[in-house]
Amino acid sequence: MDALVRTGRVRSREGTRQAEKSDHTRRQILDAAIECLAVRGFNSTTMTVIAKTAGLSRGAMQYHFETMTDVLRATLAYIQQIRLTLLRKSATRPGNDAVEERFAIRIERMWRFLFEPVSIAFFEIAVASRTDPSLAALMEQAHQSFWDEWVAAALASFPEWEGRQADLELACGLAQTLLEGLVAQELTHRSSAVGAEKLKAYLVDCVREIFDRGQAEQPAPRSAETAA
Repeated sequence: MDALVRTGRVRSREGTRQAEKSDHTRRQILDAAIECLAVRGFNSTTMTVIAKTAGLSRGAMQYHFETMTDVLRATLAYIQQIRLTLLRKSATRPGNDAVEERFAIRIERMWRFLFEPVSIAFFEIAVASRTDPSLAALMEQAHQSFWDEWVAAALASFPEWEGRQADLELACGLAQTLLEGLVAQELTHRSSAVGAEKLKAYLVDCVREIFDRGQAEQPAPRSAETAA
């Protein structure tokens, strides 16, 4: 999705300088929307609050976005681009560490990533989209593209999963579900009774089990004599 998807009024532009100024103002608004969603939450984020946070008048903001729905649609697209970029950057080249240690590092990075302001803002819009059909369709696309990138980043960090797509997706799905669930609990002030650290350690064990089981099921390479 385009970070500056045009959901507001379509206006003619005169010259590059005016276009750059307009894009800069739109980014101000979208950055302010992310801040408001992450700090205040969805219900307390309004056009007036976003405009104030962006340092703009309500009228100046409505020049670019007529309604709150316009703001949310553009903000979701903007957030998605940022999140996908951050997710790609989180992929690491495999080092000399043991696989289990790399699993633990990867899971901890994803845990921190899910507490980034853009991820919290995404969570706020995701909850709102449950009862908003116009946002629901966009959110479905956002979830799919994020999932695709999540799996791709995992494969880049763990080439050992090459050729084992089902196992890779099982491990990624387990990690995403557990981590996002834990983050949701933290954000709603309902910490897990077991404790996030213990559950993350258990997640590492589960991912390792999926990995080891798949390794054991892989056909052994044939020797030269067997092949002959």
